[in-house]
Amino acid sequence: MRNQRPTFKDYTTLTSQIEVTFKSRPLTEVTSDPSELRQLTPGPFLICQPHTKITDPSVLEIPINRLSRWQLIQQMNQSF
Repeated sequence: MRNQRPTFKDYTTLTSQIEVTFKSRPLTEVTSDPSELRQLTPGPFLICQPHTKITDPSVLEIPINRLSRWQLIQQMNQSF
């Protein structure tokens, strides 16, 4: 975060995105079939439906002074 001054909404957005990352991490495989790539994650237990996360394009290589506010939050999330 260095010299940036995130607002409360920025922190809220960032922590929500990090929460999605934690909830979508795999716990174990659903089947032992190697052709099936489904994995069990904490998300379905919490919201009773499959958890989907849309991935944003990487902004890690863009200099901070060229980022919009949203891209700055995305960069912090991707760094995490």
